Amino acid sequence: MATNINLKGVFMARLNFGLFGYRFKIKDGLLTYKSAYGKSAIVRLSDIDTVTTDTAKGMGKGTLKVVGRGATLAEITLPRPWVEKAQRFILTNLPERNNQ
Repeated sequence: MATNINLKGVFMARLNFGLFGYRFKIKDGLLTYKSAYGKSAIVRLSDIDTVTTDTAKGMGKGTLKVVGRGATLAEITLPRPWVEKAQRFILTNLPERNNQ
């Protein structure tokens, strides 16, 4: 379930899967991820160029890759149905780029 909140000029967005076991959160210019198994990642939104998915991993799993400046900033393995939802969530909440 995705939730977007904007209170007093502070934007926050959340995406939870599996009874809150897998959490993506966007707040204070950071993308944070935490799994039920203790794995986590924190990436600055300004560093993210794109987010890609690889669902050919097998066994019902997929990989979400957060890419910035030609490097993989985070690589997260999730159940296959959640990979595309997480990709869409991150891409829709990225800040606008200044193309100057």
